[in-house]
Amino acid sequence: MESINRSRLPYPIVNSCFCAPKYMSFQLDRGLFQFDFTDRHAILGVGVNAKEADIRERYQAVARVLHPDSGKWKTDADRQLAVRLFSRLVTHAYGALSRTSQREEHAIMLELIGKRLIEEGNKLQIADPLCQQLYQSGNDFELVYDRLLTKIVAKQYNFLPESVEIINQISDLNMVYLLRKQLQLVRSAPPSASNGAISKSGKETTSTELTKSSLLESALRRADDYMSKKNWTNAVQELREIISVEPGNARAHASLGLAYLYQQQTTMAKLSINKSLQLDPKHPQVIHAKQEFERAANSNQTAANGKAAPKKSNEGKMFGGFFSKK
Repeated sequence: MESINRSRLPYPIVNSCFCAPKYMSFQLDRGLFQFDFTDRHAILGVGVNAKEADIRERYQAVARVLHPDSGKWKTDADRQLAVRLFSRLVTHAYGALSRTSQREEHAIMLELIGKRLIEEGNKLQIADPLCQQLYQSGNDFELVYDRLLTKIVAKQYNFLPESVEIINQISDLNMVYLLRKQLQLVRSAPPSASNGAISKSGKETTSTELTKSSLLESALRRADDYMSKKNWTNAVQELREIISVEPGNARAHASLGLAYLYQQQTTMAKLSINKSLQLDPKHPQVIHAKQEFERAANSNQTAANGKAAPKKSNEGKMFGGFFSKK
């Protein structure tokens, strides 16, 4: 599948080598990965609506192929690639999807991405024949999706050099499925109530908004926890996924800027913090991020002028106010 028309996206897609999540050491850049979203279902090779038992069964099957203690390798290169796929992708994907709370949150994020595709009128250029087949299928698209997914997954980790490409293809299929599912819901939705009456669909919309708010708050708390532990890689990944769902979240942009700043990725930090200032310049986290960026810039300028730069002992003060546990 070719790339989404990026000029029409409601938020930027960041392609950067800076502080990339672990999966970015592989070229996973199609389907849902385009949204800075980790498509864990594609990595494992299960449907986006897979149950816990299906996820566990699939993980065990993949582990038998890739695990260093059970895999059978023809070459050292295959063995090394299998270890990387297993440790950097598969175990992390299973770790998230095996927990009920994270699996449910993941499902809600997938739904929100599907809705955003429709709301913003994005047009997909579907080149993959299997994805075209799914997009053009009728009311039985659920069955078509399961059949096509089974066909692709059967060869996912059989020939390791092609595994990353197959993960991309599965994520393409997942994205088309989410779009089809949302289109089906839109077509079957009842008309809105008139004369000021509160319709059932209106209540459902309110419920969805509350669920989205709760989901994002939970994700922000996880990101804060990562920041307090100085786990910058996981913090950046969590914050990127939040922004992919709610691009106007000033707090998430500010926190992302701080994570970049601490890793001395000044350009990325500046972009994120400037975005947060455009969204909500009075938010406490935004103000804090702006102040820390200016402090770091002044320190760098002092060092460039030949004066001693402040020691890194300030790093606790830098993040303690927002991320330290109380």
